[in-house]
Amino acid sequence: MSEVGSFVVVVLKLWLQIILSPLFLVLIIVVGWQYRRMQRMSQGLFPTNRNMYIRSTLLSTLVGIAGGVAGSAGLLGLGVDLARMGIAYLFITAILLMLIHPRFLCFAYAGGIISVSHLVFGWPDVSVGQLMGLVAVLHMVESMLIYFSGHIDPMPVYVQTERHGVVGGFNLQKFWPIPLVAVMSVVDPRTASTGITLPDWWRAGWWALFHDSSGVPSSVSYVLLPIIAILGYGEVTTTASPRQKSKVSARNLFCFSLVLLILSVMASRNPHLCILPALFGPLGHELVIWLGIKAESEATPSYVMPERGVMILEVLPGSTAAQAGLKRGDVVVGVNGLTVNSREEMEALLRYYGGELQLEICREGQAFSSSFARKPGQSLGIVLVPDPGEEGVRRRHAAFRSQRFLNWLKRFLR
Repeated sequence: MSEVGSFVVVVLKLWLQIILSPLFLVLIIVVGWQYRRMQRMSQGLFPTNRNMYIRSTLLSTLVGIAGGVAGSAGLLGLGVDLARMGIAYLFITAILLMLIHPRFLCFAYAGGIISVSHLVFGWPDVSVGQLMGLVAVLHMVESMLIYFSGHIDPMPVYVQTERHGVVGGFNLQKFWPIPLVAVMSVVDPRTASTGITLPDWWRAGWWALFHDSSGVPSSVSYVLLPIIAILGYGEVTTTASPRQKSKVSARNLFCFSLVLLILSVMASRNPHLCILPALFGPLGHELVIWLGIKAESEATPSYVMPERGVMILEVLPGSTAAQAGLKRGDVVVGVNGLTVNSREEMEALLRYYGGELQLEICREGQAFSSSFARKPGQSLGIVLVPDPGEEGVRRRHAAFRSQRFLNWLKRFLR
């Protein structure tokens, strides 16, 4: 087997060990607990499938494993060296930022602060290019996870807006356990037996981030390290479908990650450019968030009560309504020949009529009927958009963190 092939086999074996490790199982349990907590919070407001959190956990685990493959390939292929980025400082800074606000728990902010501190004060001793390169790769993986699964199993919500009152929307919350394999350089000869011999094609200096003018010392040994992490995504949309919203968010985050990666590569080759990724990390992340807030606030809500009929906000998978072919965004204009124009009227008719139901539906301008039977007391499995004047959760743009940080700093300095 070739040198490259042998190295790939070693990486795959270590990666499989991570997936089968008890610690990774603990992370899966944590993810499942988060989904179950979210489901319990929504059960008092909307009908939910009892074991939906199990489906969400399994799906997030499978997608997270796929993301771990992509992330490991990125970290190893780009040559991100964990020994040169101060991982401990990164985690400590992120935790301290979380104390200001939970939304600050992001490596883009922690990495930017550490990098600026290194450039200004010379402490801590880190490689800005390597550190921000790690941040870029992780956010790139996150953008892929959002694109492929951020829209699955959204939670319907009623949101209080300033311009349009209470509207329907979706809370997109995802958690992914990520198994990663990365490399760390070791210069102590006593640890060489535990390392991985650097292949010739690594010594050629083509690595994008692992590069400097002095080249790679021949005495350096490289140790493959397992990394287990949880990536998360949270967003509320009232103006687009969950699929449309997650695609736009993933696109913006991927563009941010790509630019940050390019700047990190430049910084790894030219120390005078280190300030670029150090500043772009937090500021670029703020720009991504601001773009999302701006698009959401300027667009017209999609899930509001129409002039005629009642709009369906969500159809639960596997429910009676789903089996009858009803979809999100359908407008119910009649039940068993009676006209409906409010959520209250719709719910009253569903309680009154048992057995056979005939719904008059309008979907994208096309009218049709849907007939089906249900057992007495059986839930139809739909969530309707709110009536005007109903109460909703007030959406706080907590993601726009720059202003929050400035406000906190002003209070702290008083």
